[in-house]
Formats: sequence, structure tokens, C-alpha cells
Amino acid sequence: MTGFPKFGAVVNATRSVSTEQLRQTIMGLCAFPTRHTLSGARGVDAVADWLVRRLQSYGGNLRVEKDTWLEPKGQRVNKPSTISNVYAKIPGSKYPNHWVVISGHYDSRVTDVMDSNSNAPGANDDASGVAVTIEVARILATSKPDVGIIFAALTGEEQGLLGAKHLADSLVAKGETVVAMATYDIVGNSMGADGKKRTDYIRIFSGGDTPGETSVAATRRRTTGLDADSPSRTLARSVADVAKRYIKGFRTEVVYRQDRFGRGGDHSPFHAAGFAAVRFTEPNEDWTHQHQDLRMDAGIDYGDKPEYVDFAYLTNVTRLAAAWVTDISHAPLPPAGVTLVTDLAPITTMKWRANPDAIGYEILVRRSTKAEWEKTIPINKQSATEAKLPFSKDDYVFGLRCVGKNGARSLAVIAGR
Repeated sequence: MTGFPKFGAVVNATRSVSTEQLRQTIMGLCAFPTRHTLSGARGVDAVADWLVRRLQSYGGNLRVEKDTWLEPKGQRVNKPSTISNVYAKIPGSKYPNHWVVISGHYDSRVTDVMDSNSNAPGANDDASGVAVTIEVARILATSKPDVGIIFAALTGEEQGLLGAKHLADSLVAKGETVVAMATYDIVGNSMGADGKKRTDYIRIFSGGDTPGETSVAATRRRTTGLDADSPSRTLARSVADVAKRYIKGFRTEVVYRQDRFGRGGDHSPFHAAGFAAVRFTEPNEDWTHQHQDLRMDAGIDYGDKPEYVDFAYLTNVTRLAAAWVTDISHAPLPPAGVTLVTDLAPITTMKWRANPDAIGYEILVRRSTKAEWEKTIPINKQSATEAKLPFSKDDYVFGLRCVGKNGARSLAVIAGR
């Protein structure tokens, strides 16, 4: 058996990331006095229009829209308020009701989460994530993916994940399927609060539960020992694998948590809806430059300002984003009917249904205690539906993914789940 080649479009996408474009987006967003969700015409409304114009300037196949709704009064919304998400969409050429979603939130805040007047540049939290999102949109603007892509600049994250919940609910109401969702939030600073600089990796947070699973599925998950293999965890491992294949000198760290300890992000409503959803965040945050009033105190410069963004680091974060979005959106849908034969043989037999859109498959293997896949076994035959593996089903976890004619890989499906 021989391996499958790399997907050329992924290589091209990683090479097309522009540090200058990332800088322009962050500086443009920080030029507004505030992007607080409740800042209205002087802030967040003008920002949404600016984002629409920037995305429209990329042309190509992007369909740009501003999604506006009336958010009712709530815990962090002191009165009914009209707010907007901004999307650029490329419908899927083969799977028009399936989507890959990549997002950042364009709202910002200072110390008081209800302060909609003070200067809140929000360079890292989260102009950095918006910059990643729309830079990938620029790079892929002329592409024709098999699975649709939604590039989302979301609002209301600081007020309770409002924009993310609105988008997730909208997709569910339309009966759409989100194949993969990732939010980029606080991804531009390599210098941590401990004074240590970390430039070679990014964290991926992924929840271990599977909201909405049936009691039968829950019982099967427990009895097969697949508690660490939720759809969101499978997505995180897929991105880690893409980094190994395409991004030299930059890696991921898969974290077995839904989010940072006791905190939340815009992937959460998608995960709660049963979709594979993860969060990307820099290795070591610095709270002197997050959620802070702009001030100098005891020689410390507080505030989330552009000068504290490491644009070289952000460029690598964006290269990885461009790689995995390109790979998954141009791949066949994940395989179906993936099972393990429940016998007492010392080998493991895996079975699945052939996918007519694939040229072959890759079996992924790891020990049950490992966070990432350790071995990839290519199956160079589209009609193949079975493989015998020299590994114990007691000790190892197995996944299967489809490989498209272009070399793009689908997300994996966990055998036996």
C-alpha cells in the first residue's frame, strides 16, 4: 500500500497568507473607538458595515451578508438592541446543505462588561480572530469547495455568545449540517503573563461530551471506551494531523476541555447543537492586555492594543486555519457505516460502506491513552469496505476517513462509536 499525496490547494493556501493583510484588518478594527455590542451607530454598527465592505472587496465566489436581529433584554443586554453578524459564504458545489464554519468575534470590551463608551480596541480579543477568519476568506474567495464555507464575524460574544447562538440556531432551524466549526478567539499574542514567549503552537479546546446522543449511543460509547472521542475531539485531532502534514515548525496542543477553565467561547452553541466544534486560543494569555481599561498603573501598560499582537505568530495561526479549512471543505463527506467486528480474534477487523466520491481511505490508529493519531494506514481502493489490522481492539482506537481525488481528507469517523 502506498500513501496518498498532499492536496496542492492546501499548500497554496498556506503560502498565500499575508501578514500585511492581517495587520490591516486589526488596525482597521482598532481604529473604531469601541466595538462593544451595545455601542450602536458610533461603534458596532459602523464596524459591521466596515467588515461587509472589506469582505466584498475580495470578490470571487464570496456571498457577503449582514445578519441583523433584535436581541431581547438579558443579563448583559440592558435593553432590546439591534445587533448584527457579518458572513461571507461560499456554497458547497457537491453538498450545498453542509458547512464548515470558521469565526472570530468582532465585539470588544473593557473592564466593565456593560461599558459601551470607553475606548476598547480589542486587538487580541478578538480582532486577531476576525483577522484570521477574513484572511482565510480572502485566500479562498475564488475556490469552489465541495462543502460550503461560512466565514463569520460574530457579535455579542462578550455579552453571552449572542452572535454564535444566533448563527447556530439559524442553521439548525434550516436543517443545515455543520461538518466542522472552529472559533478563533485570542490568537495573536505569543507573550504570556509569566513573561515566557511561545511561538510554535496553538491550543485547541474540545468538549468530550456528545449533546443530544441517544441512550443507546451513550451505552455503546461507555462500553467501547470511547469517552475521549466526541465529534469535537475528532475535529481537534484532524486539525492536529493537518498541522503535521502541512505546517512546518508549528503545531497544535489538543486540550481535553470545552474551553479554558470555567470560561466559554463561540464554539459552545455549535457543540451544544451536536456539531463538531472547537476553540483556538494562544498558549499563554496575558490578562494585562485583555478586558482592561486603557491605563498605566505601577509601570504596567494595561489594555488590548495592537502593539501587543505578534504578527509573525498570528501568520502561522492563519496558515494552519487556511490549511484545515481548505482540506475539509474540498474533501468527500466522512465515511458511513464504520464498525468493528466484535470477535475475540487477536487482530481487528474494520468494516465500512464504500463512498463513491472517494478514491480511497485512511485508517487512523492510536492507543486509547494518546491524544492524537499515531499511525495512518492507506487503503488505495475506492470499493474497499473492509480491512484487517494487526492491533488489539482492546488497546487501540480506530478511525476512518475518506480521501478525495484531489488528496483532500474528510473528518474521521470513530469505529464502534
